[in-house]
Amino acid sequence: MTKVKIIKGLVDSISLTELKDQILELIDEKKNSYICVSSVHSNVEAYKNSEFENAYNNAKFVLPDGRPLYWALKLLGYKNSEHLRGEYVTRNLIDLAAQKNFAIGFFGARKESLDKCIINLLEKYPKLKIPFKYSLEGDFKKLLTQNNERLIEQINSNNIKILFVGLGCPLQELWMYKNKDKLNCICIGVGAAIDFISGDKYSAPIWIQKIGMEWFLRLLSEPKRLFWRYLSTNSLFIILFLLQITGLKKFK
Repeated sequence: MTKVKIIKGLVDSISLTELKDQILELIDEKKNSYICVSSVHSNVEAYKNSEFENAYNNAKFVLPDGRPLYWALKLLGYKNSEHLRGEYVTRNLIDLAAQKNFAIGFFGARKESLDKCIINLLEKYPKLKIPFKYSLEGDFKKLLTQNNERLIEQINSNNIKILFVGLGCPLQELWMYKNKDKLNCICIGVGAAIDFISGDKYSAPIWIQKIGMEWFLRLLSEPKRLFWRYLSTNSLFIILFLLQITGLKKFK
C-alpha cells in the first residue's frame, strides 16, 4: 500500500483486500474520509487545475480505475498493483456493507438510474440499509449550492457509513474535498458506477478491459460527449507520463 506520483497526482498501489480493511478500520475509529476513483481524465485534471489537484492529492486513497494508470504503476515498478475499476470497487463495498450491516447512501446520478440501481441491489441484498438517496437533475452546481447544508444534515442524521457519490469528475472530487470535515462517513466518488449497477450502462467484456480498450466502447456509446475528452486528455497523459519516466520533466 503505497502512494505513487503519476504526473502531479498521487495514486495508490493498493489491493482490494487492503482497501476494505482500511475502510473497516476508518469506520471502526469513526474517522471521516474520502476516496477518489481515478481515470486518466481526473489525473490530467489534477495537472491542469490546482484546486482539483488539492482535492485529488488530499484524498485518503486514489484508486487506479483507468487501465493506463494501472499500467503506469507497473512501469514505475509497483508490480503488485491492482486495477481497481470504479464499478468493481463499488459492488465490493456494497457487499461489505451488507455483510457488516452498515447503512450506505447514494448521492448523484439521474433519478431513474438511481432508483433502478437501488431496486437491483435490494433484490440481491434484501436487508441492505439504504436510508439516504439523492439524485440530481439539471444544473448540479446550482442545486448543490442551494441544498448543500440540508443534504449534509440528512446524510449525517441517517448514520451513513459509506456514501457513494456519483456526480462525475471534477464535481464529485471537489464536493468531497470541500465537505469532508462536515460529513461523518466515508465518501467514495464512483462516477458512472450507479449507471452500471442500474443496467443503464453496460460493462465491457473482461478481455476488452484487460487490453485497455474499454474507453473505445464508451466512446462508441457516447461519441459527442467523449470524443474530445479522450482525444485531448489521453494524448496529454501519454506525453506527460513519457516526460516523467524519461526524466525530461519533474512535476512538483
